[in-house]
Amino acid sequence: MARKFRGTESVKVDGKGRMSIPARLRKVFDAGDPAFSTSNTGRTQVVAVYGPDWWNWIELYTIDAIEEIDEQIDGLTRGSRERRWLEQLMNGQSTDLEIDREGRLVLPLKLREKLGFEAGVETLFASHGDYIKVYLPESPPKDIAEIEEFAAEKGEGFDPREFLAQVADKE
Repeated sequence: MARKFRGTESVKVDGKGRMSIPARLRKVFDAGDPAFSTSNTGRTQVVAVYGPDWWNWIELYTIDAIEEIDEQIDGLTRGSRERRWLEQLMNGQSTDLEIDREGRLVLPLKLREKLGFEAGVETLFASHGDYIKVYLPESPPKDIAEIEEFAAEKGEGFDPREFLAQVADKE
């Protein structure tokens, strides 16, 4: 089983559009890039999914995670709306990036402009298991508000680990 990302980190964008990836997160990216251990470049490959215009975040995936998603997409019926939509999102609205030897990720200018990641701005790196969601703290992604509303509906005493029983029921 692949290592998972954990926690949330605040990361600044420098004047050249670089963000220093926290070491504990970088280790997961390194472990999720099969070519990293055999390469002598010291650079880790990642995939950034930037999504449609209304997305105000990017998702950073390990190579292992994106290859698993690609396999799942390939399992859908060729030409189906679902497959075409996922191909557009995960392939057409993404870009390959790399973490340099100093542990920095350089975002292309068009992504920085889309997201408002100007020099000196603080971003949040929020872990989501096999990917990191990166956004401005003052404008979190819409799905975060949806999850908070869903949690509020369950009440304060609800333990979300109860959902794990659904997995046990399938086995």
